[in-house]
Amino acid sequence: MKFKHLEFWLTWNNNAEKLRLPVIPPKIAVKIGHSYTDIELVAIGEATIIGEPTLEEYSFSTRWPESYDPGDCDYDGFPSPEEFKDTLIRWKNSGYPIRFTVTGSEINVPVTIRDFSYDWDGFDLDFTLALKEYRFVTVESTDVNIPFQTTAKGKRPDTRKAKVSATKKKSGKESLVDKYNSR
Repeated sequence: MKFKHLEFWLTWNNNAEKLRLPVIPPKIAVKIGHSYTDIELVAIGEATIIGEPTLEEYSFSTRWPESYDPGDCDYDGFPSPEEFKDTLIRWKNSGYPIRFTVTGSEINVPVTIRDFSYDWDGFDLDFTLALKEYRFVTVESTDVNIPFQTTAKGKRPDTRKAKVSATKKKSGKESLVDKYNSR
């Protein structure tokens, strides 16, 4: 049987800070999806429109030990469980993605921390980590020149309110009511 050595790395800020898992997870769940839109068409029925691939998701459970155990740990000299927990929470709350790398595999992606749950007995920290691929999006600005166009209808209408007088003008003409009453 061929042995493959894997290392699980979490890095932040372009490798300015790194965490290597001392205990390799027994398995990792990877979710690879695709977007679809189902629509109803007259005389045909339901149809599916195939969209784009969705972002990949990764999850695993393992533990962060208090001290090195050669039968369990991949290396020695790792931070304490408290330091690991505090670092991961700080990264999660930073507003920036981290990088998840598993050496000896194709996994080397920027991700966001979607869920970090743990049980701590005062020594070892058992945890589950859920990560989702992060896609860098850049928005470019561009100048748009739209020529000003006028209509040939002429001037804009006058929207100012008309002045109203409070005095009643007397006219030489009788009102309709007066004409009716005079009959």
